[in-house]
Amino acid sequence: MANGHGGAREGAGRPPGAVSKAKRELMSMAEDHAEAALQTLVDIAGNKDEAAAARVSAANSILDRAYGRPAQGVNLDATISTSDPLSTLLEKVAAAGNKVTDAG
Repeated sequence: MANGHGGAREGAGRPPGAVSKAKRELMSMAEDHAEAALQTLVDIAGNKDEAAAARVSAANSILDRAYGRPAQGVNLDATISTSDPLSTLLEKVAAAGNKVTDAG
């Protein structure tokens, strides 16, 4: 900016990966209830009187916390070009120029 205000400044802001104070406090509060929450999931998963969907959901949540979520596969169908984009553009411009010259 002309007046030197605004825009990105070197060293400004929170470093990448740093956790905000609010998030740290929230994580701390959640940790205080983690054991009870896990026990609730275990109780639901083992309770035959609970709906099957609730038991499966609780069991999945327990497994996710114990072993992490399973990796998801990604189907990728792509063509990779090793040509230089600038060279490709210049070839197209040259080809277009030849068409104009040939037609004239």
